[in-house]
Amino acid sequence: MSPETNQDQDPILSLHAELLPNIRHITLYVSLPAHLHSQGIQPSISLSQSRRSITVSLPAPFDHVSDTIKLPARVSEASHRLLALAQQRDGGLGEGKCATGTDADQREYSFRMQIDSESESLLSRDEPMDGFVPWTTRDMVPATRLRCRQCEGVVLDSPARDDVDAGSGSPSGWVWKDLPSGNWAEMMDFWHCHKPDPEPEEGEDKGDEDPNATVKGYGAANQLVAIPGTVLVDVATFLVAEAECKGLKQVQPESTAKSSLELQRELRCENCDFLVGMEDTIFQGWRLFKTSLSASTPPGKQDGDGNTAWHSHSVETVVAAQLLELIERESTRRFVIHSGQRNGLLLWVFNPDLWYSNSSPDHSVTAQRAMKVLFQTVADVDEMLHPERGKASSLSLDELRLPSYVFSAVSEALESGSKMLPGSARSFREWRVAVMHRFDRLKG
Repeated sequence: MSPETNQDQDPILSLHAELLPNIRHITLYVSLPAHLHSQGIQPSISLSQSRRSITVSLPAPFDHVSDTIKLPARVSEASHRLLALAQQRDGGLGEGKCATGTDADQREYSFRMQIDSESESLLSRDEPMDGFVPWTTRDMVPATRLRCRQCEGVVLDSPARDDVDAGSGSPSGWVWKDLPSGNWAEMMDFWHCHKPDPEPEEGEDKGDEDPNATVKGYGAANQLVAIPGTVLVDVATFLVAEAECKGLKQVQPESTAKSSLELQRELRCENCDFLVGMEDTIFQGWRLFKTSLSASTPPGKQDGDGNTAWHSHSVETVVAAQLLELIERESTRRFVIHSGQRNGLLLWVFNPDLWYSNSSPDHSVTAQRAMKVLFQTVADVDEMLHPERGKASSLSLDELRLPSYVFSAVSEALESGSKMLPGSARSFREWRVAVMHRFDRLKG
């Protein structure tokens, strides 16, 4: 497309700002069509008086074109002078950087501004240990219901009539309890010097076998199992008793090459056949995926028509919570993500806590919380996880298996999160770079 043709159209400005917490700086990227530079047109960048937002505008004949974003944090007073000097030097912002790849027709300018001392609170604020996890027990009430995200069919309505409050004789509603960390049973050996002796049951065969070794968590008597009337909540699922669910059917996965554990029956919606959960034989219940559900809001928070309001969380934020929980629990940053197929993704959580702003239509101009991740496709997941003898293997590599529809949604989110970045920031050596949104409890 010639410059004359481009001149008849309004150029599109792209603004992106990232907070770098370790060095207390914000990096600002400004991208605009490369043909404007050949015409001697350079952007004007101004910082608001509050030092919380940036506006980029163009001179005539495009003086009606401008864009504004809110910065992730307030910058210092010196940023006014930094931007003014950058635009006065050599009569403008200079050549800028020519983007590569699909954005070769774009030219980028970047600036680094120090954040104000008042913004330090953003970096050191107190938040709950599970602040990155959507839908914990504090978000739920006894009257909360769950429904299929696809067809809106209710799958968890109210406890069975047998589960009543012994004091009042009336249904007490759901009891919501957070499950402990995934490796709580293994840590019991470190917490206690001696395992407690379980009380022998009547008629139990008192052999030489250690009953505590049968089940993790000091014996079957102390094993966590699904309880009627109670919903056990972990990072990505709800664990409920089978009898409590409605509108679900059990389907046996079609495979002969998987273990009995992997062949646990799927739970699908009877209305739309959408995958809602999996049978859990160890916990003797059904696991419902948070990514497949929407939840009713507490009573008194109806929509404008007085109906019950429902809300759900994106697949991206639920998977991000799983990754963050694994980082805390296993102290690893690299993951092989797959859905049981041969191919998958190798993902490196480069920065688990990132604040950014972006002016693209699909993103809010206000600051967003996310992770910066590096990723690449994997042709053979099994070979990477279990290399042949003699081949090097990575000890700092963890595995995250996802339902196929969740894996597809994560792949699409990474593609979108990469395209949103400035052209020069979309790759690092053999890796592709993307932002992956995470849940922020303090923001809601």
